[in-house]
Amino acid sequence: MRTIYTIFIFILFLSCNFNKEQLQGVPAPLFIDPNYRGSCDPEIVWNEHDQLWYIYYTARRPMLDNTWVQTPIGVAVSEDMVNWEFKGYCKFDGVGGEKDASSTYWAPAIIAENDTLHMFVTWKPDTIPTIGAWGGQGWIVHYKTPLTNPVNGWLKVGALHSDNLNAIDATVYKNRNQFHVWFKGKELTAKKNGLYHLVTTDFNSWLELGFSKSDVFNAEATGSNFEEAPYIFQWKDKYWLITDPHDGFFVYSSKDAENWKFQGTILKKGGTRNLDTSMARHCSVAVKNDRAFIVYHVEPWRRYDLEKLKGEGKQRIFVQPLKNRESVLQMAELEIIEGKLTCDRNKTIVVN
Repeated sequence: MRTIYTIFIFILFLSCNFNKEQLQGVPAPLFIDPNYRGSCDPEIVWNEHDQLWYIYYTARRPMLDNTWVQTPIGVAVSEDMVNWEFKGYCKFDGVGGEKDASSTYWAPAIIAENDTLHMFVTWKPDTIPTIGAWGGQGWIVHYKTPLTNPVNGWLKVGALHSDNLNAIDATVYKNRNQFHVWFKGKELTAKKNGLYHLVTTDFNSWLELGFSKSDVFNAEATGSNFEEAPYIFQWKDKYWLITDPHDGFFVYSSKDAENWKFQGTILKKGGTRNLDTSMARHCSVAVKNDRAFIVYHVEPWRRYDLEKLKGEGKQRIFVQPLKNRESVLQMAELEIIEGKLTCDRNKTIVVN
């Protein structure tokens, strides 16, 4: 009898430890760049070859005055979306892999198709902030790499638009047999930004579909004249579009990924988790087992009320303490309540 009791206690002990491992919650913060502590603009994507989750992110340099230029694309990987390992910085056409890039790369949008990853990244030639703190004109540039070489194999395919357009912040998604890229852009002589939409079936020939429809980038619908960082994903029989107005996230929904309805704002107020205490910025979403996890960056020490732009025209300098520019990546779970996308950033997340 004693032997049976001992075996029962041993099995119970193993079970408890197994469950503890399986129920490990997502940490806060999720990840911080190990060099300059400037992790921003995350894009989370599944690599079928490696059987790993990858986060590609803008590696800002908040310890330096030129925080926003000469930034590479950083990479972190995970088996379980809980424990993340830094894998270095992307090489483009064999160049890079260092914490200081030879030009400026922002906000990667990435999609996997067959055995290839396609990236649509904001690229700027600037490496020092001589044309404003954020550098000069930007292009959305298409790169690709085999799934087997997701960090160092990126090769340039080409820019998605002509030189008369200043563009940032692409998003990419698949609808049936077509691939769609949206990005924020403005003609050099224009005063207003728009959301551009291009479509392809082969990643070589692109059809321009013009500005977005309905409520997106529409101040009459949202009450805001500013949005950036669009992100589109499909979940629960709808398409969702999230933008960053620097005031939480604007959320839109659509049945056809074309006509969008504004539903309101999420993640505006800071949370209670470690370093998740400020508004969420520039996101990506991973759908796993019919659950949706939003990855975003937070600037915990940023004081928006104390920021200043010093100087005139294109020579304006952003005045902000270097410590205030540090940023971290966080993860939260999305939910749909009464047809609307919601998010409780304080909730403990168990992925496994």
